[in-house]
Amino acid sequence: MSKIITIAHQKGGVGKSTLALNLSYRFSNDVKTALTDVDPQGTIMNLQELVEDFDIINFDNMKKLRNSEYDVVFIDSPPYIIDTIQPIFEESDFVLVPTKVGVPDIMAISTTIELIKNAQKRNENLKAAIVLNMLKPNVKIKEQAIEQLEKYELPILSSIHDRISYGSSFLNGGVMGTNDSQAKNEIEKLSKEILNML
Repeated sequence: MSKIITIAHQKGGVGKSTLALNLSYRFSNDVKTALTDVDPQGTIMNLQELVEDFDIINFDNMKKLRNSEYDVVFIDSPPYIIDTIQPIFEESDFVLVPTKVGVPDIMAISTTIELIKNAQKRNENLKAAIVLNMLKPNVKIKEQAIEQLEKYELPILSSIHDRISYGSSFLNGGVMGTNDSQAKNEIEKLSKEILNML
């Protein structure tokens, strides 16, 4: 039975696809990994010819994903709420909610969190966490964001900073294949935190 990790936030531009890609590269070092996109027109589905370390597969239904040959399947979700996102959450093992620290991003997170909380009522084994993504080096803004996010009572995992290597990771095999040790360490740390919660 595959473990299913969904990356979700209803707002666009928070780095969901980039994070899903880089986590897939990291997990594929240890386990058989696949990545799919709920949106067939989404970014991920255009990368099939560029990726070799893991499989990019078409999203069909959750039962097929659960019973697939993969140890871990990452699901990238669209930047808007779709009818199927609630059942996807309910069938997931883990939902990761990336957000930037801007006020619109943090305000928009509430709908996604509400859907996760509803899913946890149906699936008591569902784990979820928030990650500050594309973070700029401003300690005060980070602290203010964390203070706002703590009200949702979900773990806040290690942050991912805004680095050039993330922007180019679609073309060069993810940050794990670069010389950017800071980016690699961030993905490594975040991956371990997710594994510890599964």
